[in-house]
Amino acid sequence: MLLQIIEQPFVWTQLLQPQFYIDLGGLWLIMFVVFAETGLFGFFLPGDSLLFVSGIYAVNIISPIFGTENYWACLLILILLIATAGIIGNIVGYWFGQKAGHSMFTWKDNFFFKQKYLLQAKQFYEKYGARAIVA
Repeated sequence: MLLQIIEQPFVWTQLLQPQFYIDLGGLWLIMFVVFAETGLFGFFLPGDSLLFVSGIYAVNIISPIFGTENYWACLLILILLIATAGIIGNIVGYWFGQKAGHSMFTWKDNFFFKQKYLLQAKQFYEKYGARAIVA
């Protein structure tokens, strides 16, 4: 299966298809996508649809690694591992923001970064505080 995917020519739209990630990288790539989407950059990765399809293929994803064929056990393992990847991604994103956040106010505008949006976000969080994150 993996050999068939590798032999086919790569098309950028495959990055938007959850089955591509499951076939190509399995559990480890799914966990990386969740980690990256929650902590690094997540605006173009198929997170929600990837989680949905991963739940459908839980046995195919988990059984080669953990050796269980029970669907519910595989689903529970998948949920725990994906939740762990998301939590670690959030921790890394928070750490990066804490380290680099203050210096971002001196960055110049470019294609990916606009000073205007940073100031709008700062004003928003000063106005609403913790309610903006929890609510």
